[in-house]
Amino acid sequence: AVAEQPEPEFGSAGNPVKTQGKEGTREYIDNLDCENGAIPEYKHVSASEDGPYGNKLDKYIMRCESDSVKIFTIYLDPNHTETDTRPVKGFISWL
Repeated sequence: AVAEQPEPEFGSAGNPVKTQGKEGTREYIDNLDCENGAIPEYKHVSASEDGPYGNKLDKYIMRCESDSVKIFTIYLDPNHTETDTRPVKGFISWL
């Protein structure tokens, strides 16, 4: 039996958040809060990676401030007809 590859983590380049266009990407990012309820700071950077669906990805660096600073990298694929609502690991989502 072939061992199944575990699915890459949600929000990684191998399993990007699906969003409905650039508006969906902004909406998704704007609705994420850090697990402790803090509002994350974020920066959009250009992604060189192509996603598993063959599309150019959007890449955001998210920064959460708590006892320590946590940095997350989130990949999003804006070429979809609807936007994922589940949060990526380390965040809560208001969508």
